[in-house]
Amino acid sequence: MFQEEKKQENTISDIPSPLQNDILELIRKGETSALSICEHLIKLGKYSNERFSTNKPKAYGKVCLVLDKMTRNGLLVFVEDIDKKDRIYKLNS
Repeated sequence: MFQEEKKQENTISDIPSPLQNDILELIRKGETSALSICEHLIKLGKYSNERFSTNKPKAYGKVCLVLDKMTRNGLLVFVEDIDKKDRIYKLNS
């Protein structure tokens, strides 16, 4: 019984969320930068425009978590970390 519940949990979590679909659409349009993706999601109203004193959006960490989850699920490939300021991803082809 517990194994069936666990299988169902995994299946539900593998379904792309609306946010993941928005990210996939941006990546298909050529956006590869986590920071740029974050800025687009802010413009779409998915996240607030709150910023740190460095002007980096406070939502950046959350966006990277979603991108990392999509990488673990095989949708994306992590390409590089640019001096801890930005991260680059691409579609897993």
